[in-house]
Amino acid sequence: MDLKLSDKVVFITGSGGGLGQKFALDFAAEGAKVIVNDINARGIEQTVDLIKQAGGQAMPGLCDITALAAVKDAVKKAETAYGRIDILINNAAVQFAQVPFIETRPEDCDREIQVSLYGTLHCSRAVLPGMIERKFGKIINIVTDAARAGQEREVNYSSAKGGVISFTKSIAREVGQHNINVNAISPAATNSPMRAEALRRLQEKIGEQKLQEREEKIRRVYPMRRIGEPEDVSNTVLFLASDLSRHITGQVLSVNGGFIMPG
Repeated sequence: MDLKLSDKVVFITGSGGGLGQKFALDFAAEGAKVIVNDINARGIEQTVDLIKQAGGQAMPGLCDITALAAVKDAVKKAETAYGRIDILINNAAVQFAQVPFIETRPEDCDREIQVSLYGTLHCSRAVLPGMIERKFGKIINIVTDAARAGQEREVNYSSAKGGVISFTKSIAREVGQHNINVNAISPAATNSPMRAEALRRLQEKIGEQKLQEREEKIRRVYPMRRIGEPEDVSNTVLFLASDLSRHITGQVLSVNGGFIMPG
């Protein structure tokens, strides 16, 4: 099915690796022009190179999304190069130690909120004027089921993403009249590089056998009996970025194998 994303311009935060890189490659494969944003210059270079090697179009968008001035500068450069930004994917996030809240460091909490929540606000603030002027835009925010159902040992991260969920619903009401769709995608456990690193750290603590037993228990919690894969999330991102979803806005769509089923 043709998603009609050819020549669309998409700005993807945190696309120097992980899920963000998967999104970037998939948008480029659909013919979109991709701005690869990250604070990791080497990661950006890798993603851009992979896209160009496959015949796609991409440019770097190096900046720290917690700094509004830097975000505006990156967006201005992208608009100068490609003329506009049609789609914004707010994907960047950081998550520090998964420990009880009272054991977390306030500075880590601050950084998680700065990246996930303020980064989403800053990027949206930078692209929305152009979208409003052109009467078209798609904003897709990557959140987490931990923010919808609650999750111990992820209080700071869940709180930050919970703020993004509220932002999604509120800004969707403001900009819908301008033909701008704003939605959120809420994955549960997904075999992303971030999860792989968390599992590596956990294995160092409890050993491989106990880790595998834990993973089997987790799989049994999911009706689909599997952990999500990056393409499960990316396919949903592509759908919400396409005109097939033109009458969907202000929604939080779980891609979670049935882990939670909000009413």
